[in-house]
Amino acid sequence: MVLQETKTGEYTLYIPSMDETYHSRNGAISESRHVFLQEGLGRIKGNMQVLEVGFGTGLNALLAAQYALEKKTKIYFHTLEPFQVPFDLIEKIGYGKLLGDKELFTQLHAAEWETNVKISENFTLHKTTQKLEYVRLANDTYDCIFFDAFAPKKQPELWSGDIFRKLYRATKTGGVLTTYSAAGQLKRDLIAAGYTIENPPGANGKREMTVAIK
Repeated sequence: MVLQETKTGEYTLYIPSMDETYHSRNGAISESRHVFLQEGLGRIKGNMQVLEVGFGTGLNALLAAQYALEKKTKIYFHTLEPFQVPFDLIEKIGYGKLLGDKELFTQLHAAEWETNVKISENFTLHKTTQKLEYVRLANDTYDCIFFDAFAPKKQPELWSGDIFRKLYRATKTGGVLTTYSAAGQLKRDLIAAGYTIENPPGANGKREMTVAIK
């Protein structure tokens, strides 16, 4: 993995062997805010339970923790990451400094895995190395799912009908799954799983993204 500058001046991580980045090349922070906060958390009222597919650099978790404090709501944040990013790279990316909370960002990465960690009065984090294909998810549990896996062509095992049926069962009625992708097969699989879908404008000028509602 190497650092790659985005069009907005911050950095993301690039994996040459996959020809894939962790965030949008057009802007990492702006993409996360748009896809996961505005179109995800912003649709839910009150305290919430969130499932994230892909902890990655920890950017989404940081933004969610800041959101919980700002909105005075409580968030339980369950995140899956079987392939951890080395912390020396995380420090170089510097999202904590860019977002004005380096201490919180460090806390999120330093938090113990496989257990609940109370980061603040408003935010509890549970990080696990289990893969989505194998993790056990209780039915009707999550108000919001951040589906932030690598692109369908890069990580096809996570974009299957079986996966979306599993996530549908884990979503509360009225809950949402939000993702940057607007692929046709994704939409068909989400509908087949039982979701109703919307396709609001995507981040950084992208024509569409996908929100799935149970």
